[in-house]
Amino acid sequence: MLFVTFKAAGARYVVPAREVEEVAPLVQLSPLAGAPPTVAGLMNYRGRSLPVADASLLLSGKASRHWASTRILVARVPDGREGSLLIGLLAERLLKTLDIPAQDVADPAAPAAPFVTGVAAVGDELVQVLDLARMLPPELLERLRAAREAA
Repeated sequence: MLFVTFKAAGARYVVPAREVEEVAPLVQLSPLAGAPPTVAGLMNYRGRSLPVADASLLLSGKASRHWASTRILVARVPDGREGSLLIGLLAERLLKTLDIPAQDVADPAAPAAPFVTGVAAVGDELVQVLDLARMLPPELLERLRAAREAA
């Protein structure tokens, strides 16, 4: 399986590449009034506003740093029904992909957050496989659903 990788709080995380629309450069984000604190802001994505959540803040409680390698991962997440929602994810060191055979991805051996669906050893480093739909704040996903239905 092909994954997109990034780092947060010193740990390496991966997201299945099939969920990724594109990796966008870090752009100036507009504040989003009333949004959960994990939402870094809004970006203009192909002529429409797209909320961007902060991966590091979601995973470690510390805001992402704006490195040269910090990017916005634009991803589709299941909407809990039969469609999907588009969301941005601000992430550090989002530079490469990894091809990890499915048989090398194991269930987390210890109790893990519900959004960590697997772990794999890549060289001497462990990577954690994320389920973005479970990781993102439910109120953000609900707002996206409502906005899509109103359009």
